[in-house]
Amino acid sequence: MKATSKQRGWIVRSGDGYLCPKDGDVGYTANLVDASTFDTEEEAKDAGRDHCDPGFVVIRDPR
Repeated sequence: MKATSKQRGWIVRSGDGYLCPKDGDVGYTANLVDASTFDTEEEAKDAGRDHCDPGFVVIRDPR
């Protein structure tokens, strides 16, 4: 799930939160710092479809 340092990866934003790891599953956080990073845009979209309501956004990791 983590992208390499050369490639920033992709983040899923849903409403005013982000997908993040939580107890071996996926949760939500309001903090970008805690957001999960996905290797590919497609992997991030799949996670968004699985864990978010319609309207989620996949963005390039700005960190």
